[in-house]
Amino acid sequence: MGIRQSHDLLTIEHLQAGWSPRRVGRRIIVLAETESTNTLALAAAGEPDADGLAIFAEAQTAGRGRLGATWVSPRGASILCSVVLLERTLENGEAASFKTSAWLTHVSAVAACDAVRQAAAITPAIKWPNDLRIGRKKVGGILIESRSVESGTRAWVVGIGINCLQHAGHFPPELRETATSLELATDQPADRTAVARELLITLDRRLSAEPWGQTEQAHRDWLMYAEPLGQQVRLRREGRTYSGRTVEVDPIGGLIVRLDGGAQEWFDPMRTQLL
Repeated sequence: MGIRQSHDLLTIEHLQAGWSPRRVGRRIIVLAETESTNTLALAAAGEPDADGLAIFAEAQTAGRGRLGATWVSPRGASILCSVVLLERTLENGEAASFKTSAWLTHVSAVAACDAVRQAAAITPAIKWPNDLRIGRKKVGGILIESRSVESGTRAWVVGIGINCLQHAGHFPPELRETATSLELATDQPADRTAVARELLITLDRRLSAEPWGQTEQAHRDWLMYAEPLGQQVRLRREGRTYSGRTVEVDPIGGLIVRLDGGAQEWFDPMRTQLL
């Protein structure tokens, strides 16, 4: 089954139409194919004027997700986007990097939900820490990566994937019960270009000024989209599987789960995978 596209390809002209970027989207690259938009964005982070660069691809040959997962999408079916942000910081070390990564995941997930709600008239939920879901099926995800580019400057790459035009047969058999697309989840035909453009607009609005959405309003927005507490969850951490119900969730601090045996356990978002 072929992919129906509202435009044959994403184009810079369509992505920039009708708005004026302050940071994200001032420079846009659209590729027919690449290994990974995140890999390309990390490599481009040392170039002049890399801050705010947005890279889109119609297909990836080695797309990846969080904790080593792969990201598979038919050509022209998804939004596959990576954005470069340069941060001048005197803070170094694991704690500072963890906080920045967590905040970027937090704000980028909210921006992606904003974009889908605005362009596709459906509201996703955020499954902690970085998945977007509709009807408890995954429709998108966030991957944050970084590297040092020069003394005092760190490059952060925000990778976002959103399933737009897939039908059930486009997903591998093992994912058909857990994955969806905007085309499957809505009554209206999905406009991939409109969602991609709105994604740039919402990322630009939320990430143009440092400290990158670290505000009470951003936290309230995250809670508005977050899946409700009390859900039964299964998690994997360091090779061990846990099961229980969520008690408290914070996009930065982690997840507290009351395990099936009665004990409460805190799960670090950097080491934990929700199953």
